[in-house]
Amino acid sequence: MELVHKKQIDIDTGRSDNTGKLSLITLLDELQTIAGEHADILHFGIKDLHKEDDTWVLSRLCVEIDRYPLTGEKVTLQTWPKGVDRLFAIRDFMLTDSENNVIIRAASYWLIVDRITKRPKMISSFFRDIDYPDLSAIDEKLGKIPAVGQTEFSSEIKTTEKEIDINGHINNVRYADWVLSTLPDDLHNKKNISRFEINYIAEVFANETLNIEIGVADDGTNLLLGSIKREDKEVCRAKIHFT
Repeated sequence: MELVHKKQIDIDTGRSDNTGKLSLITLLDELQTIAGEHADILHFGIKDLHKEDDTWVLSRLCVEIDRYPLTGEKVTLQTWPKGVDRLFAIRDFMLTDSENNVIIRAASYWLIVDRITKRPKMISSFFRDIDYPDLSAIDEKLGKIPAVGQTEFSSEIKTTEKEIDINGHINNVRYADWVLSTLPDDLHNKKNISRFEINYIAEVFANETLNIEIGVADDGTNLLLGSIKREDKEVCRAKIHFT
């Protein structure tokens, strides 16, 4: 059983933003894709879980960026299951450049959820008995993100059928896209996001109206907190660090 999965990625113009570097949203999409690929290889992917009316749901994600790869670069993305913490199955990621320098690290916490009751289930003994690789991308535990204080930026969106994934709800990358798209262009152009965290709280479906709010955290303008709400109920929180 190959517990570390690698793939090479060409940073072409389709994966780059207007500054010529890998876009954060594309990165998040690549993380989701390779996680699914590896889970399928290990025979505990979504299709395997669906046989028991279960599914994987992403609960928490943290990405740390030392450097964004530029258009024309070839990079290697690798992922591995890291272990179990209570109900969470942990999966880490690393992105290395052509000289094998680690330029991006990520950690993710996943739940196995019953598709009928929508309740999380205990991680099976299969996951607890794995001899996990002695690797760690981000050592700290991923915790809960604080609530937004005073709102600085806001937007409203309506979800569409095109954003629905195999689980029948909005794909998790879209939440991040909505938060980041709420930030003004001059902030994107002047600063780089060096760390992005997101907590997924509730499912979102097609044809819903959501409100996105972003506020400055207590320690200054280099840290922003985000929230997505359905009326008064939060469905997601995010934390954005800038350099």
